[in-house]
Amino acid sequence: MFTVVLETRTAAPGHVVSLRTSKNWNADIPGWFSDGQWVFTLDERDYEGQLEFKLVLDRTTWMAGPNLIVATAPGATHRYTDVEVAFAAEGKVVAESGRVQRALVQPEYDENHIYDVIVVGSGFGGGILADQLGDRGADVLVLELGSYLFPTHVANLPRRLRTGVFDKHVWGLWQDFRTVNYTNGPGSDFQGAQGFNLGGRSVFWGGLIPTMSAWELAGWPQEIRDHLLDVGYRHAQDALNRTTPVASAYQEDTKRLLTTTLPDHEHLDAPVAVQYQGYTSASMPGGMFSTADLLLESLLVQDNTPPPGRLTVNLNHAVREVLTDGDRQASGVRCFDLLNWRERRYRGRNIVLAAGTIESAKIALQSRLKDPNQLIGRGITDHPILYTHFSLPFASPHAVPASSAKVLSRYRHATANDHPYNVVLELGADFNQGRYADPDNLAQHRKDKADSVLCELVFLLHADLQNDNRVELGGSPDAPVTVQVRPASVAQEVREQIEQVQQSVFAAFDAQRVGFEDLSLKTASLGGVAHEVGTLRIGGVVDSDLRFLGYDNVYACDNSVFPTSPAANPSLTLTALALRLAEHLTPTG
Repeated sequence: MFTVVLETRTAAPGHVVSLRTSKNWNADIPGWFSDGQWVFTLDERDYEGQLEFKLVLDRTTWMAGPNLIVATAPGATHRYTDVEVAFAAEGKVVAESGRVQRALVQPEYDENHIYDVIVVGSGFGGGILADQLGDRGADVLVLELGSYLFPTHVANLPRRLRTGVFDKHVWGLWQDFRTVNYTNGPGSDFQGAQGFNLGGRSVFWGGLIPTMSAWELAGWPQEIRDHLLDVGYRHAQDALNRTTPVASAYQEDTKRLLTTTLPDHEHLDAPVAVQYQGYTSASMPGGMFSTADLLLESLLVQDNTPPPGRLTVNLNHAVREVLTDGDRQASGVRCFDLLNWRERRYRGRNIVLAAGTIESAKIALQSRLKDPNQLIGRGITDHPILYTHFSLPFASPHAVPASSAKVLSRYRHATANDHPYNVVLELGADFNQGRYADPDNLAQHRKDKADSVLCELVFLLHADLQNDNRVELGGSPDAPVTVQVRPASVAQEVREQIEQVQQSVFAAFDAQRVGFEDLSLKTASLGGVAHEVGTLRIGGVVDSDLRFLGYDNVYACDNSVFPTSPAANPSLTLTALALRLAEHLTPTG
């Protein structure tokens, strides 16, 4: 026997390294991880004096560089380090457990305990649902694939600044911590990503929280539509601590000019989700909402009279399968503990998939859940988004260099075919989306842009689900899925309506170009702003209570359940659905 050893700090924990040889480049030879190294023991009799091989990360990513070749002498040990063996880092789930995580998020590994509800995922759907259920007296286990990353939304943290240019740097940290856990199929150009961490993508997104209009809800079940428009949205706004831009003169003047320019639209203060008050004209509101805040606070509350429920959060758990028991029942989940490197099974009376549009579909497919309409994983859709940047020079009558305004506009008589969009106008978007903790940085930014006002005009369109789009399994449970996502089309008459609105707004404000960027409308990348929906749609995969068809106790609660891709950003609607599901699952008696 002879041995190949990889000493590594980057390929464990949370990853699997296998070895493939020239005898069969498609066959993984497993090793074991111990004391910081992957060890592979091979029989020299299987090779003719020489081994040609490569190492593969997570059965999907080959090591960079040429093949490795070693002699197969009995008893030989061939050692490599991260210097000789490197894998592409992007797109891999990171498993880590620092001091803060160990102190604040205590896991529970009892596989005999039966929870009232197991929630898979801790984002807008799963995090809000789990917190509500705990408050209502349920015994809840949250299983999150990622680690503890931030205790709060990134809008509340320092971030990179690019002075003097248009830059929504409130989202700047997303590029550093996003995970791409899928591959694009032929002809697909999906560019979204997942947030595998406590709080999911609620840590990075979710600032704008408009309601869906009645016309957008036309394709939704009547009972959900009535609930949302009656009390659902109001309760969700309360849960997200909805606020609007400060009633500054600049905000009011902007709405008045828009009302004159676009009299057939209504113009509203753009609603945003914040935890605390403190909105100013030159800063994103302090305490922008995330479920990382919400769950951590619930975990850390110390009270002489604790709430009746029990909330447990297990991080670094990759859920691979919902375990079904009987014709219509699920008994729990099978998952892999990425820190302790072992499989675990947890038992629950109800199971909720809230891992996101792609990951929830992946788990449902791997679980071979009943799919009477053959729609699990089908229909993944991201609505078209058109945008353009512009500037107002310092001398413009509509420029207030140290302020900002943010307005949400809607056509008064919109339908799915006539003006089916929301319009978001941001004047001073670098302030509205920015944060300048150091006044010297703000002064430098104003100097570099000559005190011009940097602005953005965005059109977010409604779209029906694209039934040919799909999520498909990629092989092993550790392999990323394959996505096939093509854009929804924009009818020519709708595009002309949008262009007319753009021209009217630009004429009213005397818009100027930003740097070398022209004033034409651009199309946002598919998935780029985290609005993809539809892989577990209501009415096709789950019912109006978000319960999987064919099961009594398996549910979904994330953007995957949307039966249409609305013009409105999805966070508020998902929050309302999570609150409604919490009521449905609340223990009685």
